Amino acid sequence: MTDVAKSVGMSVMAVFLVLIFITGNFPVTIMVTLSIILVDAYLYALLFYWNLTFNTIGLINIVIAIGLSVDYSAHIAHTYLLTKPPNNAYFRGNPARKRLFKAKVAISQMGSSVFHGGFSTLLAILALGGSSSYVFVVFFKLWVGIILFGMASGFFLLPVVFSFIGPYEEDEPLKEKKELSSDEAKREKEANQLAQVNENSPNASIN
Repeated sequence: MTDVAKSVGMSVMAVFLVLIFITGNFPVTIMVTLSIILVDAYLYALLFYWNLTFNTIGLINIVIAIGLSVDYSAHIAHTYLLTKPPNNAYFRGNPARKRLFKAKVAISQMGSSVFHGGFSTLLAILALGGSSSYVFVVFFKLWVGIILFGMASGFFLLPVVFSFIGPYEEDEPLKEKKELSSDEAKREKEANQLAQVNENSPNASIN
């Protein structure tokens, strides 16, 4: 178990350093790192429920999972950080609306790419499913877990967490309409459309 803790710990530390360098945001790095650790915890449970022995093969997949699952979460988190809500009355002074807008844009922009990456990986390992080799069977079962749990963290867990406690930009000074660039005008138009949808929705509860 000492070797397991050492290998997993070093892998998590390496992922943390890479994430803090890429995102430049400590809270987001912590959230993504915790989601990756959670994927590893799910894999430990999967070993038990699929009657797999925790041996060297399982350890290799546990360590590999840290590097693979970061791909599903890091893209969503990075897009969340890059997204800036329009500087209009609907978002000004309302952090909840800003977070929700950023989370929705992150999913809409990167969701398809992340899904295609995970689905193509799943298709690639399906060939191992019918194997009688113990090594191939372990790899198949654990990689299915890595893909499903990793995508679940990237698609469901992180966006929800970001929509509640994610970082957001402070309000900028209002600009005159003539100073708005084409990109800002486009974002403001999209935000106004989103605001109308939220206000007309019977389930809208964010104030």
